[in-house]
Amino acid sequence: MNFIPHTKDDISKMLSVVGCSTLDELVSEFKPRLSELKLDEPKSEMDIVSYMTALSEKNSPMKYFAGGGSYDHYIPSIISHLVSRGEFLTSYTPYQPEASQGVLQVLYEFQTFICLLTGMDVSNASLYDGASALAEAALLSSAHTKRKGVFVEDGLNPNYFKVLQTYCDGTELYITNSIDQNTACVISQTPDFKGNIKNPSGLIEKTHQNNALFINCISDATSLAIIKTPGEFGADIVVGEGQSFGIPKSFGGPYLGYIAVKEFLTKKLPGRIVGMTTDDKGNEGFVLTLQAREQFIRRERATSNITTNQTLLALTTTIYLASLGKSGLQNVARASYHRAHVLQEKLCKNGFELINTNPFYNEFLVKSPKSTEKIIADLMEDNILAGIDIGDNKLLISCTEKNSLQDIDSYISKVIA
Repeated sequence: MNFIPHTKDDISKMLSVVGCSTLDELVSEFKPRLSELKLDEPKSEMDIVSYMTALSEKNSPMKYFAGGGSYDHYIPSIISHLVSRGEFLTSYTPYQPEASQGVLQVLYEFQTFICLLTGMDVSNASLYDGASALAEAALLSSAHTKRKGVFVEDGLNPNYFKVLQTYCDGTELYITNSIDQNTACVISQTPDFKGNIKNPSGLIEKTHQNNALFINCISDATSLAIIKTPGEFGADIVVGEGQSFGIPKSFGGPYLGYIAVKEFLTKKLPGRIVGMTTDDKGNEGFVLTLQAREQFIRRERATSNITTNQTLLALTTTIYLASLGKSGLQNVARASYHRAHVLQEKLCKNGFELINTNPFYNEFLVKSPKSTEKIIADLMEDNILAGIDIGDNKLLISCTEKNSLQDIDSYISKVIA
């Protein structure tokens, strides 16, 4: 049965906007070209396993020196063992208050970890990814301030910016070039896309002088273990990507977004919040205390229609943070910081120029004395992902605790060869 309420006239108008004449033409690029597939005769399960195993053995370990929003941190083995347990892996997204206590407790602990790391008062139970979390924060800011302007400081991840623009295009929000009485929020990334760590105090002061909200977007969340928290600086909203906390790169997803706010914004948070309570016998338990979306308590006043969260990945993050603890996470951050600075110093001794004018965490930008395209191609032959080419022979390079000093020496020797 077809539940899509579009008339033929509606469909015709929409097709004309995107320059297509039929629905088949619209999806032609996505349809499998069955006639072009050249498949062998069917094989037995044993033969298929043998074939796929042979294919997998062609993979070689890759050394990653590229970040840009996805980072190659070590994932403790405890994570895969716990998240694959049936009660977690098969659990349904907890919409209703009667969701299992185990899942609710995990989400409560996830929220607690996010608040501790960001220095904020309240976190929800996660969002889709860092980019959509940023866009949701802009919508929240607009609903709170009754304004439509969104100011973005230079240095925001360009992919995040594209998602933000898409959200703005679908609403009445707009990107502005100044901070004034029409500004709903000011967005600043830390460290920014080029790795710079800036002191946001002046920008936050200007934001609050104009009665706007300050949104701090965090790139690599492990940095929160050793740098001053956004809450200490006075940020109103903190968003970011939780991929660094035990989630594999997986070709770009699925990932985990988080959003945390000061207490006065609690009721405008998208998604849901898990809280702790006691029953009539005094036993502690967990419940969904707030679901501020249009299907539930907020109705037409809802700031978001987001319907789910990344429960399994929030569990992954919770296990990662619990297993490492405060000192373990600080060790990860310090090692990432140290390795990046060792590599940067060695590169600059061999003709590279550091572009960063601010301190950096584990990601930095250099100008190369030779073609960055050639550097990336040459190192790829040795299974080394050299960095991100951002044009004009500039290379964005990242290190984590997984990049050993031997890996760094190998990188240098191949770059200067």
